[in-house]
Amino acid sequence: MSDIYLIYLRKSRADNAEESVEETLNRHERQLQEHAVKMLGRKIEEKYIYREVVSGETIEDRPEIKKVLSTIESDNIKGVLVIEPQRLSRGDWEDGGKILTSFKYSYTLVITPQKTYDLNNKFDYKFFKMELSQGNDYLEYVKEILIRGRIASTKEGNYIGSVAPYGFKKVFIDKSPTLEEYPPEASVLRLAVNKRINEQLGWSLIAHQLDQAGYAPRNGKYWNPYTLKSICLNPVNVGLIKWNERQIVKVYEEGKIKLTRPRNKKAIYVKGKHEGILDQKTYDTLVALDGIGTREKKASKLVNPLAGLVYCKKCGHAMTYRTYKRKDGTVKCEPRLLCTNQKHCNTKSSTFFIVYNSVISSLENIITDFKMQLKNDTNDNYNLQTKMIREANKELEKLEEKQEKLYDLLEDKIYTKDIFLKRNAKLAEEREQLEKQIEYLKNNVDSRIDYEEKIMLFTDIINSLEDDTITAKEKNILLKTIIERIEYTRDSTNRTRWDTNKPEIYIKLKDF
Repeated sequence: MSDIYLIYLRKSRADNAEESVEETLNRHERQLQEHAVKMLGRKIEEKYIYREVVSGETIEDRPEIKKVLSTIESDNIKGVLVIEPQRLSRGDWEDGGKILTSFKYSYTLVITPQKTYDLNNKFDYKFFKMELSQGNDYLEYVKEILIRGRIASTKEGNYIGSVAPYGFKKVFIDKSPTLEEYPPEASVLRLAVNKRINEQLGWSLIAHQLDQAGYAPRNGKYWNPYTLKSICLNPVNVGLIKWNERQIVKVYEEGKIKLTRPRNKKAIYVKGKHEGILDQKTYDTLVALDGIGTREKKASKLVNPLAGLVYCKKCGHAMTYRTYKRKDGTVKCEPRLLCTNQKHCNTKSSTFFIVYNSVISSLENIITDFKMQLKNDTNDNYNLQTKMIREANKELEKLEEKQEKLYDLLEDKIYTKDIFLKRNAKLAEEREQLEKQIEYLKNNVDSRIDYEEKIMLFTDIINSLEDDTITAKEKNILLKTIIERIEYTRDSTNRTRWDTNKPEIYIKLKDF
C-alpha cells in the first residue's frame, strides 16, 4: 500500500482576526495542497484532511488533533502537512511532549511549506522543539495582553461578554460595547423578582408560574429554578459590570490537568455604562432574602439535603447529620440523624436514609391528597364568593341605570324635586351597601388553590430528590421552597441496635 499523507488545519490567534475560521482554513488548505502537488505530484484526498473548527489550548480540547495522533500510529502514514509546527500545539509542555513523542516514535514527518521535520533526526528534533516552545511563549504573551485589555475595558464600564445577560441586549455607543434594557425579557425578570420579594415564593414555584404564564426562557422551553435565581441575582441588573467572577484554574487530578471554575475573591465589579433593570433597594432586599440559607463551612460543602429542616418533636432542637469513620478513615456505618439534645429528651437517632426516604414517601402522600382534592373540587368557597361578587357588580350596574332614569324623569318634569331627592337618597343608600358588600367579599375571598400546579411542583421536587446527579445543596434549596419544618420523633425503650421501631415525621408545608 502506498504512503499516506494527512493535512491538519487550525486557526491561530496570529491569523487575521477579521477572517472567519472557515476562510483561514480554506486559505491554508490551498497552500498546503499546492505544496503537496510540488512534493508528491498529487493532492491530499479529502478523507485525509482534518479541520479543527473548535478553539482549545490543549490537545484534550481539540478532537481533530486527537484523531491525527491516533491515525499516525498506523505504519502507512508517512507525514502530516501543517502550515507551521505551532499549529500542532501551543499548549504547555505536557502537550508539547505528547506531540514530540507521537511523531518521533511513529516515524511520521511534520511537513510545512518551509521545512520538513524528521524528529528522529536530532537537529530536526531540536529545531522542532524550539518552534513549539516559541509557540507556547507567544500564546502566554498574547493571553496576557488580551487579559490586560479586557480588564482595562471592563474598568471603563464596557460590557465585553459575547452574550448579553438575560434582560439586556448588547449595543455599541461610540464604538464601545455596553448593554441596553431588552423590554420583553426585563419585564419577566421584574415579575420574578416581585414574586420572590412581595409574594415570598420560592424560585421553583416562580419558575412553574412563569412557564404556565407562557414566559419562556431565552433558550429552552421551561425555566430552571437555579438559572432563574442566578439571572435575578446578577449584579448587572443594578448597573454593575463583573469580570472574572469565576476564574478558570488548572488543577492536577488523577494524572490529568483539569479545569475548574471556583469563585474568584478578586473578581472585578465596576459601574457600567448601562442603566440597571432593578433599583439598588430592591436588589439588596432580594440578596438579603436569598442570603437566608443553609450555613456551610467555607472549607466544606453541604452533604445533608435535610439541613435546617428536621427538628426533634420532643424538645425542638435541630437534628444533626452525623457520620462515623474508623481511625483509618474508612466508613464505619451509615450516616445518622440525631437530636443535639438527645441526652435530655432521649429521642433515639435513625439512619439518615430512613428519614430521607420517609420525607419522599410523605411528599408522595401529599401529592395523592392533592389529587383527591382536585377530583373533589374543593374550591367551592372560592367559586361561591366570586359568583357573589359578580352578582353584586351586576346589581350595582342596575342601580347606575336607575340613577340615569331618575335624572331623565326629573328633566322631563315627571318627578318633582322632592320626589327626586327622596328616591335619589334611597338609591345612594342601596349603592353604599352594595359597595361595602363587594369590598368585604374581595377582602375575604378564599384564595384559589391550584392543585394541578402543586402536583407538578411536588412531583418535580421528588424527582430531584431521587436524582443522584443533583447536589445535596440543590435538593436542600428545593425542599425549603415547600417545607417550613419537619418534626421527628422516635420513642423506644429498647436502646439496642436490634430495635426495629421506626421513626415518625410530621411535615409542615409552607403557605403558598
